[in-house]
Amino acid sequence: MMVEKIKNIYISSFIYRIIDQAVSRHFRKRLRNKEFTILCSNCIGGVIYHRLGSKFYSPTVNMFFSQPDFVDFCVNLEYYLGQKLFFISSDAGYPIAELRGNGDISTIRLNFNHSKSNEEAEEKWNERKERIRRDNLYIILYMLDGLTVEKVKELENVKCNNKVLLTSRHLPEISWSHYIKPNERQKYASSYLGKDIFGVRYFEKKFDFVSFLNKGAHVNAESETASKKYKTPRRNKSSGLHGHHASRCFIFNQIVLPNARLHSP
Repeated sequence: MMVEKIKNIYISSFIYRIIDQAVSRHFRKRLRNKEFTILCSNCIGGVIYHRLGSKFYSPTVNMFFSQPDFVDFCVNLEYYLGQKLFFISSDAGYPIAELRGNGDISTIRLNFNHSKSNEEAEEKWNERKERIRRDNLYIILYMLDGLTVEKVKELENVKCNNKVLLTSRHLPEISWSHYIKPNERQKYASSYLGKDIFGVRYFEKKFDFVSFLNKGAHVNAESETASKKYKTPRRNKSSGLHGHHASRCFIFNQIVLPNARLHSP
């Protein structure tokens, strides 16, 4: 109880806010993309939008799917976006809805764990799905919930600027997979959403989501100039990073988190 009280005082402190703002500035000055849509299977998309100071151009923020349902959603995106939400009874403590299939296309379930009512969930879903930028689309999912390699491969032909499968095991057969070893000492270890004492989430150190979003971006002159001014630091060979999205993630060990690997208490 006392530990939680101290933690909450720290999180609401001026020092914590200053650090959080500095981390956000680091990411934002590298971003060359605007008005991008992140289709994601859990809260990671909302976290990224918030970190980058962006409006939510996706209906899949502040909710989650099972990973197989999410694959179906992406593969049959236009069909599902045209369907009405059917809310179902549940003791989960938050609204749950289905997008019904048609025989050839499966019924999938949407879990609105950040909404207080069916009405709120439906309003946000409908509002945000109108903002989707189909020509600036990105996909993020996880190798969880019994998702198979065969199911993942259904996404191969989905049109998007970039996609990534975050996984705790190496999958060389999926060229766009990105291996991250979970930190079991943190909350949300399997989704890499746990924070350290500076408020930096685990995935932010291990997955270079800014470079991921810059691929295929519609670059304007101002953002291109800012990107050129950014000096890429030397790679830290001991950082334990993997994959082609990790090139700048280690900056937290050198600048924001010097010589430290800190985890949430």
